[in-house]
Amino acid sequence: MSAGRLLDACLDLVLSRACVGCQVLGTSLCPTCWAAMNQQVDFHSMGSTWPVATGSRYQDQTKAVIIAHKEHGVRSLTGPLGILLARAIATLTCGPTLLVTIPPHRRSLRSRGSDTTLQIAHRAARALSQVNQPSQVQQLLTRRIDNGKQVGRSAAQRHSAIAGTLEARQKQIVNLQRFSGYRIIVVDDVITTGATTFEAVRALEVAGVNIAGVAAVAGTPHRSWPPTP
Repeated sequence: MSAGRLLDACLDLVLSRACVGCQVLGTSLCPTCWAAMNQQVDFHSMGSTWPVATGSRYQDQTKAVIIAHKEHGVRSLTGPLGILLARAIATLTCGPTLLVTIPPHRRSLRSRGSDTTLQIAHRAARALSQVNQPSQVQQLLTRRIDNGKQVGRSAAQRHSAIAGTLEARQKQIVNLQRFSGYRIIVVDDVITTGATTFEAVRALEVAGVNIAGVAAVAGTPHRSWPPTP
């Protein structure tokens, strides 16, 4: 057992943690809820020219786990969420892979104290590398404009609000030549309307980056695209 997993196990014991999915005492994620989350790898249809895969559906146990990790700081859940993301990525490509994360909003970063999606991506890259799919994480994007969270807005409103807000980090783009032969996958924790995903891909493609697909830990039920007002 690694030092990180040992620490998580000790904390579960000392703090008498309850499963965030079903509230059973003993661990932050029980085997039953984890098994349910693992049966939902899917392709997310958004009418895009590149494939979109999700490791689980954003509902029930998976939704509870993501919220607990992102909003309540239950970092023992980073590993399981990383595995879900890795499984989604593995449905898109089996060769060397570069995971590109979407940068968080500044307010979210301040309130959470860390980039939770970046943490999940690193765990996913580690999981993929352990099964002979060399993977690394690169932060190729930055927020040119930060319009804050899109909660409560319609799909069309989200698309309008986020358009043009992301841009590629030119220094990192130049360094991509070090990763010749790697397929580039844009990753996120949750795909809902797809507005943020489309903006991330747009910004990268403008910079000349060839995107092989998009993967997320979880996705909401399929929606049509583009959104209607």
